[in-house]
Amino acid sequence: MFDVTPEELEKISRQADEAMAKLGEAMHGLRDITGEAMAAGGKIKATVEADGLVRDLRLDPRVLRTMGTDELAEAIVAALRAAQMSVRKQTEEQVRAVGIDHAGPLPMDPAEARARLDSIQSDFIAALQNH
Repeated sequence: MFDVTPEELEKISRQADEAMAKLGEAMHGLRDITGEAMAAGGKIKATVEADGLVRDLRLDPRVLRTMGTDELAEAIVAALRAAQMSVRKQTEEQVRAVGIDHAGPLPMDPAEARARLDSIQSDFIAALQNH
């Protein structure tokens, strides 16, 4: 039924362990990413966390005297969006650096993936022993 030797299965398991370790490292590093951006000639500075939440927003007092409320609001939104795009770009670069090219959300938790792989491996070994 299956044409895989125990040695090949062990090799696959080691490769999966290595991939899970890389993924775990990448996911840990993703939490530390922050994005910063400026608008209005550097008078507005936005900083966002990896999850997109705003960490900090700084306004130079001069910007309050030189911009109307609508223009100021647009500049703030532009700074925040640019900071969020910076986080996105850094995240994509870090994920790509560990060999994961994934356009959507990251795969499941490494511990969950390891448990699923262990279960599949156990089922596979049991099937080999029964045949």
